[in-house]
Amino acid sequence: MEYPKLRYGLEAVPFEHEKQEMILLRDRTGYCETPMVLSKPLLLLLMRMDGQHSLRDLQEVFARATGELLFTEKLREIVEVLDAGLFLDSDRFAEHAQRVVERFLSDPTRRMQLNGKSYPNDPDQLRNQLNGFFSEKLGGPGAVGARVSNQDRLLLGIVAPHIDLQAGGPCFAHAYKTIAESAAPDTWVILGTGHEPVANFFCLTDKDFETPLGTVACDREFAEALACGMSRDPRASEYNHAKEHSIEFQAIFLAAYQPRARIVPILCSFSHEDWAAHRAFIDDTAGLLSQLALSEGRSVGFLASVDLAHVGPRYGDGFQPRMDTITGHLGADRGLLDDIERCDAVGFMRRIDREHNRRKVCGVAPLYTLARILEGRAVGQTLHHTYATVDSQSSFVTFASMAFFERTRPMEDPS
Repeated sequence: MEYPKLRYGLEAVPFEHEKQEMILLRDRTGYCETPMVLSKPLLLLLMRMDGQHSLRDLQEVFARATGELLFTEKLREIVEVLDAGLFLDSDRFAEHAQRVVERFLSDPTRRMQLNGKSYPNDPDQLRNQLNGFFSEKLGGPGAVGARVSNQDRLLLGIVAPHIDLQAGGPCFAHAYKTIAESAAPDTWVILGTGHEPVANFFCLTDKDFETPLGTVACDREFAEALACGMSRDPRASEYNHAKEHSIEFQAIFLAAYQPRARIVPILCSFSHEDWAAHRAFIDDTAGLLSQLALSEGRSVGFLASVDLAHVGPRYGDGFQPRMDTITGHLGADRGLLDDIERCDAVGFMRRIDREHNRRKVCGVAPLYTLARILEGRAVGQTLHHTYATVDSQSSFVTFASMAFFERTRPMEDPS
């Protein structure tokens, strides 16, 4: 502990309490459920707890910044409290993390995480909330069955957002109305956005997903065939599924509107730089998914759980967005959506690369994979495209829902 080091997966959130600036230190990876409240000056110490600065170094940093002395006994007490709270990269944390991971991996069901927070735990209240998102007054598509159905068209893919339900519920509803009114597949391979780094870019679990409306079953036969066919281990980061919400939200809607469907949960996480360096493996994985879906006797579709641009102070931008900022980003989204509608995976990724993903599109990996799988087989249409502000500084996220139906004639490979 002479050279304390904060562990990976923490975030510091500023807030004000009794007119004092404070910091909420919390774990976004699920190893520690209890956050810690710290005074703002202590953030200076946390920023230098990298395993390279000694306790004496930290005392000097604190003294220069505040003009106050931080005695060694007090500093050691702070370090011990951080370690006891599982915020330091230490033996104590490593032992705890191992137990948490083993407990998760041994459970055949992925347990709900955001029930009672992002959505009601009570089944009746949840159904009422979900049904309310279909209201045309709220921007929804209208009630299921109220419009012409798509039963004569084979649905191969869906894009739905993964933003909090209160912000994006009507956009989810556009996607799930299409599912409910179409010849939908029996199994959905859910290409979720992995918000944390994923070893080997694709992270598979064969767990069933718990929801207040019942358990959504995993298609374990498909999952096992995928794992056996991949050249790299898709379960190396399986614990990432424990807290990731991008598949949890889709499971809720499937439980409500296609309860007999099975899922294959996959988190996707790679950047345009990763794609340039590892394109062969990424494309091979997409090809394997496509091949397995076309296997005799299978009815499989692909569902990408994605959001688009993330703009504003909350996401590291040094400006407060205005309405014209939002309009501009919705317009920039249109180029990406056009590429995805055509299932032009390479065109989509090259557009992201040209922009260096400055707009922080978080669904790059699932969208590329979806488009690559469906190239030449499907044509897409955007169902709904909108945005939501997420804080008092006008930070916002854009998102869309899309549907992909079987193409009636072959299409030339855009790559």
